[in-house]
Amino acid sequence: MQLLGMGLASVAAGIGMPHCHGRNKKRNMVFGWTTCLTYQTGDRRLGYDYYSRLLDEMDQHGMTRLIVMMASHGAYSPENHGLAWPARNPLLKPQIDPRALNSCEETEFFSQIIKKAHHLGIKIYIEIKYLGMRGIRRGYPGVEFLTPPQGGFIHQIDPAADPLEREAIETLHICCDSEPAQRYMRDKIRDVLERYSDLDGLVLEHPSYTENTCWCRSSQQRLLQDTGKTRDNISPEELHLWKSTRVRDTLIDLKKLIKSINPNFEFGFYTGLPTSEFDIADYQNFRGHRTELLAQVGCDFVMPYCEGRNGDKEPEMVEKVIDHLAPLKFYLHTTIRKEMPQGYALPPKDARYVKNIIAWGKECFARNDRFIGMTFFNEVKLPEENRQAVYESINSKDSSHALSANRSS
Repeated sequence: MQLLGMGLASVAAGIGMPHCHGRNKKRNMVFGWTTCLTYQTGDRRLGYDYYSRLLDEMDQHGMTRLIVMMASHGAYSPENHGLAWPARNPLLKPQIDPRALNSCEETEFFSQIIKKAHHLGIKIYIEIKYLGMRGIRRGYPGVEFLTPPQGGFIHQIDPAADPLEREAIETLHICCDSEPAQRYMRDKIRDVLERYSDLDGLVLEHPSYTENTCWCRSSQQRLLQDTGKTRDNISPEELHLWKSTRVRDTLIDLKKLIKSINPNFEFGFYTGLPTSEFDIADYQNFRGHRTELLAQVGCDFVMPYCEGRNGDKEPEMVEKVIDHLAPLKFYLHTTIRKEMPQGYALPPKDARYVKNIIAWGKECFARNDRFIGMTFFNEVKLPEENRQAVYESINSKDSSHALSANRSS
């Protein structure tokens, strides 16, 4: 399904555009890539030369931010699985991806990429996901995972799945109420940030719950301890508030750790998915992402998803999300892949989609003081026409945010 309906086409022409709120003032819109060390790279083992060329390309076109995923998960990228840096903590070593070039001390190159990015005036962040990998049970026995009321796991596992695939799915979604899970996240974040202490910051994807989780032992005990109630006798509103309180406290704990390593680190957080299945507020409540509690964390920005799930209503749906996230500043995660990973069905994107969504983004940026910019995902998996559509669109002369202005952001 292509997102080529009149909604986005109209946006490109400035017709029928949803309203963005905020004052008009001179600001510079930030553009950048979100990429990875291993995710969706297939059999390619990307090293210094690849990312060095990417930085040169970004500099040439005025991009000023790069977000790099530091791990890959075999449930969505079967060729790669595990942490993509040479973790020093022995509890993390069972989760290292041996196929990642950057995961060995002898071939580690990401530290040099950070230095080159800063030489070019490009900020560089890493993305860490609140999830587990194969091997997590060995380092963190007793770790628990998001659990539906009937038990088991939130993802179905094919009975024919081999042991590696089964373990990857089973350990995917760790629960923030599980003390070993939070200890694992703290260890993981400390390990990577102490190695790469000259980064500009870290973006955390999740933690969150799903609509009807979590029923693991740790969650049920924590709920009873905090509220005096069980899942059977707590009201939906009380449960939603408790979930968001748990996510807030988890994020505050991780933010304190991040700032203790380097107080200049910026801290971002993924939240906010445009979906037609639920009301935006309901969806965020199910996840434990109530805006007023997220605001208490003190993130430097949040990252709503723009993935093209809603056809020609995508701009309208994204704006509902960003309005719901007020007063938080946001940097929009914009998926522009044509080919999607297995088990992750999204509509394919072509160059027309890319141009239209950037045209909408520029117009919205001009009207919304909280809009920082757009990052485009996944750089390693793009057809050349989509890549060129990004560069042409962000620097188009019909925009007030020209290359010369963007370089100063």
